[in-house]
Amino acid sequence: MILNRRGFLSLTAVAGGTLVVGCGSSAQQHTGSALDADALARVLPAHVPVEFAKPDLPGVNGSAPGYLTFPDRLVAAVRDKPLNGGEVTAMTPAFWPVPPGLGENSYYDVVNERLGGVVKFDLVQGSDYGAKLAAMMAARQVPEMTVMPTFTVPPRFSEGVGEVFRDLTDFLAGDKVKDYPLLANIPTDAWNACVYGGRLYGVPFPDKPFPEALFHRSDLFDQLGVEPPRSADEFAALCKAVNDPARNRWAVGDVFRSVVRVFGNPGDWSRDASGKVVNVIETEAYTEAVKFTRALYAAGYVHPDVVAGNTTRLKELFAGGQMLIYQDGLGAWREALAQQRPTNPGFGMEAMPLFAHDGGKPTYPVSPPTAMVTLIRKDVPDDRVRELLRVANFAAAPIGTEEHFVLRYGTEGEHSARNASGAPDLTELGRKEITLTYGFLAAPPDALVETQYPDYVRSLHGWLADAYEHQVKPPTFGLRIEEPAEHSKLPKQFEDRTNDILRGRTPVEQVGKLAEDWRKAGGDELRAFYDKALSDAGR
Repeated sequence: MILNRRGFLSLTAVAGGTLVVGCGSSAQQHTGSALDADALARVLPAHVPVEFAKPDLPGVNGSAPGYLTFPDRLVAAVRDKPLNGGEVTAMTPAFWPVPPGLGENSYYDVVNERLGGVVKFDLVQGSDYGAKLAAMMAARQVPEMTVMPTFTVPPRFSEGVGEVFRDLTDFLAGDKVKDYPLLANIPTDAWNACVYGGRLYGVPFPDKPFPEALFHRSDLFDQLGVEPPRSADEFAALCKAVNDPARNRWAVGDVFRSVVRVFGNPGDWSRDASGKVVNVIETEAYTEAVKFTRALYAAGYVHPDVVAGNTTRLKELFAGGQMLIYQDGLGAWREALAQQRPTNPGFGMEAMPLFAHDGGKPTYPVSPPTAMVTLIRKDVPDDRVRELLRVANFAAAPIGTEEHFVLRYGTEGEHSARNASGAPDLTELGRKEITLTYGFLAAPPDALVETQYPDYVRSLHGWLADAYEHQVKPPTFGLRIEEPAEHSKLPKQFEDRTNDILRGRTPVEQVGKLAEDWRKAGGDELRAFYDKALSDAGR
């Protein structure tokens, strides 16, 4: 499928691994490898769940629990200060304006007091993060703690990781993680993305295994008297019913990846009924999704910005009611409510229930449930590694703990205040000073804790319960697969080819050639690689 920072999906990126390259010459050729489940199990930490606040909505089918009310009483989960004084250097991404720095930020003072030392952050804008991380790795000049989003893995990372970052296997594998009980609370699947070359190199920031959803403006749907669809035909009919360019309203934005799922995407790589390894571009699901989405474009249901290839204003167009359906990461839901509800209390945004093209049982191929990995510099001595892991342990504190509260809401009465229902919200000072900095160093298991939006918690809880029921784990899930670097251009090449068909620049009849040309461009070699990797892993 098409590479996307929210879902990290591509024709050649797989569940459990990213294109990996080392720090050598770009002319080198690499065969790649796969680490099977047994080998992973030997380096992964034990999972020891803890709970400090009982959820109002327990998880279903393995989904995240939900909290409709914020706990009144908080527990100190970390008794001793993690640091023994001094300063820690850390680099994290910033997807928002950079807050005031040390000496000018009382939130930093509060958290650093709890930590027993000072964390000095280098905050780098998200769009520049991958390039800066790659340059710092090449120069072997990284801070003590480096946060690496899984969509910014630098070129040749797998080959160079051990030259720059500390092997944490002997500190965290198996029962050793029990020295850090809040890290032991992180589910096993989230740790898979921290393993390179058969060794554990990082601490994960867990995420949902569902990279995105189809969202709709539920308030405008109510006004227009329409409901979410239950089949592809109903989706097309819905688009026709709500599309009204004369009123500056279009039905959809970018929805192609979601449409592939509607038509039964089995995952980026799967085995067909005969046992042959196939890529999603070779499947009927992909072909039918291209045809269906092309029809939406041809009918004029897609917003002109998207038709022109401009996807920078999707959130704005959706919030303004100019586009009623679009796909985005699940985090966009909470973000939109925070931005829109203060001035538009009736703003309604919902994730569409999963549906299949024929009205039957839907499926959702899941992705690795890890958003980021925190790495520790190689030259850090053992005692210092333990200190830094204690900082990560602090950052992983779940709801119901004092640590969780201070990281997200600072000091109550100064950086935040509770509303009539007891839900904390940031004050003007909190909004100025608090961003997700310390919280990027690690995170607790996924939970829905946005108690200021109980309707959102209920709705997302229900959506996730349904999604978990219909999840499909591709054969690559849980394997640490490293692809041959020589095939790295395939995703962009066939993203462009697909977009040409969707927008009518290439006849839709050419959809059948996509798979054929992909095979000739290196797909068959990549298939052979995956066939061996899966076979070696017993899949």
